[in-house]
Amino acid sequence: MEITVEALKTLDWNWSYDDYTVYVEDHRILTIATECEWTGSKWMKDVLKSHRTKHGNVLVGLCVGRQNSDSPKRGSRDSPYELLQVCVGSQCLLYHLDDPYDYLVPKFLNEFFSDPRVVVVAVDMVSVARKLKIDFEIKIKNPMDLGSLAIKKLQRHDLDLGRYDVDRLAKVVLGKHMDVVRPEKKVRWFDKHWYSQYERMLTDEKVKFATVDAYLCFLIGSELLDMIDVSPSTANKNKNTNTNRKNKKKK
Repeated sequence: MEITVEALKTLDWNWSYDDYTVYVEDHRILTIATECEWTGSKWMKDVLKSHRTKHGNVLVGLCVGRQNSDSPKRGSRDSPYELLQVCVGSQCLLYHLDDPYDYLVPKFLNEFFSDPRVVVVAVDMVSVARKLKIDFEIKIKNPMDLGSLAIKKLQRHDLDLGRYDVDRLAKVVLGKHMDVVRPEKKVRWFDKHWYSQYERMLTDEKVKFATVDAYLCFLIGSELLDMIDVSPSTANKNKNTNTNRKNKKKK
């Protein structure tokens, strides 16, 4: 699968961001990378207005990242996330997260993810949602794990779909043509020439893979939820109803 990225370098005196066009084959994705609270808030408000599924929800593909996630250094895997990768349709937001122990977490993040209209799909959602809540006090109102959705719909008992990463899930759910060729070496996050405490410009390669990861989550979620043909809100209501029935029986 061919993936390319082009830095647009749009000059906008009202908002602070770096913008890119990422092509996944012939599909064009507009990606915004920012650490500006106002820019991130505006992006999320805009997608709430302009993107709705047939059930009235806003489906969001989510990935998270931290630079030292593969480091053998003790405690590196428990450090807070440093990047939120959010995709809705052909729009992607890469939002830099500051250390929650040093900076206040922007309120707009929790407002967006706790919105009952927002349905968030991700790989290993239980761990991701728990860590976002513990470290950043971000509560995801409607979380859905892609592995669990795939197990429910595909009924492929010969595959351990619950342990699949986004690349393997994409090939099973979307087709073998959705094959992402990853670099052998770890992708460098920042261009050192542009890096400072107050200005962190991602490398084009990081933008490319961060975008495609969130986009694949969105595509997989769209496909699986469409197969199930039930709104996430309805599914949650049914789950609560079944739980209440079990509790009544116990009494």
